[in-house]
Amino acid sequence: MEQPDILELKLRSLDQALQGFDLALRINDAEFAGIEQETIQCGKIQKFEVCVELFWKAMKKYLHGIHGIDAVSPKMVIKQLYQTRYIDEHTYELLIAMINDRNRLSHVYDEVGFQEIYQRLNMYLNAMRLVMLKVC
Repeated sequence: MEQPDILELKLRSLDQALQGFDLALRINDAEFAGIEQETIQCGKIQKFEVCVELFWKAMKKYLHGIHGIDAVSPKMVIKQLYQTRYIDEHTYELLIAMINDRNRLSHVYDEVGFQEIYQRLNMYLNAMRLVMLKVC
């Protein structure tokens, strides 16, 4: 597979994942209680984590393929998106917070932190979609 094909595949996979994430976020978990509500929330968080992983890797491939930039970490990718003017300062800060929240979820679990991050999921989806619109 040539470089453009890999980039196109990564962007398509990310787009599909973001669509699934959006559909999951539309589920009103307040209509459920107990374990059903918790399961729905955990599913949304898991989709978030998958999207974040696909997002930074697709953007890494994009930056390398289009600009020849080698960014090796999620935060470096976000910084390069800002430096190449694909995102503004507000979006930069939001995406860095997104990476930090994803890291918090992956390493430490606490209910208060989980709920704080859960409340930001729509913002993170919108930020990733905004970047996708600019690069596609």
